[in-house]
Amino acid sequence: MFSAIISSKRYWITVLYIGLGFIVIFSIIEHFMQYGGVDMDTFIKERIENEQWIRYLLSRFVGGLLYGMIMGYYFELRKQKSNR
Repeated sequence: MFSAIISSKRYWITVLYIGLGFIVIFSIIEHFMQYGGVDMDTFIKERIENEQWIRYLLSRFVGGLLYGMIMGYYFELRKQKSNR
């Protein structure tokens, strides 16, 4: 069942949407918690000028991918079990 879910196109589309949603929501929440609102000058200074933008983008991508894969698998498994 694992290989059938992982190899389906619908699973990877679900992973994409859930991962992108996670990245956007997590980034907004972290930004408001860390910078106390819309403080783009401090964000740009800390992330881009201090050369941390690669780590920032990589952490978002990996986190979104992992969260999307876990939740996508859960949703696809539930769909297959309910179709039986």
